[in-house]
Amino acid sequence: MRSWSIDAYLARLAARNPTPAGAAVAALNVAQAAALLIMVARFRVDRDPPVGDVARGVLARAEELQETALRLAEADLGAVDEVAAAYTLPRATEVERARRAEAIADALLVAAGPPAELVGVGAELVGLCERMVEVGSGALLGDVAAAADAAAAALSISRTNVEADIAPRRGAAEAERLAAAVGPVDDLLRRAARVREDVRRALA
Repeated sequence: MRSWSIDAYLARLAARNPTPAGAAVAALNVAQAAALLIMVARFRVDRDPPVGDVARGVLARAEELQETALRLAEADLGAVDEVAAAYTLPRATEVERARRAEAIADALLVAAGPPAELVGVGAELVGLCERMVEVGSGALLGDVAAAADAAAAALSISRTNVEADIAPRRGAAEAERLAAAVGPVDDLLRRAARVREDVRRALA
């Protein structure tokens, strides 16, 4: 997926194909949010302390988070392909239908892993956005707000994907662990919105 052109990615996204889908969209939103912060930080790294110090810290961590997001996008493709394979299992008899249902539920539980992990990445990005608001200025603040909004979209998408994927296994220990991983999303969405509104007030 990393080597696809934008046109190829969108064509594949629109195709009647299980991958890429929502989780990949979320991961790419996170990667774009990280890239925006990297860009803003690069404009600020040469400033005097504390601005330059904050920018250097944000730059280093945002680069790592961007790479993690892209890794999770690739991981999601593989996991969803396994879900699709489970749906092709035979279902002519009761035994086959039961086996197929179990295989689908197991594959979906695995597929919930990348979006659940992405929530942690998105959480860090929201924190980086909050730091950059403190040291940004002018039009660069608009890019910080854009990064916060992109991270928020990714967080919301990821939560819904996790909830959908774990539904057949709710109550199981792994399903509940994944559900807990998306628990902070509401608070993170409020923080991301606060970044945007802080930027809008500063620009006004």
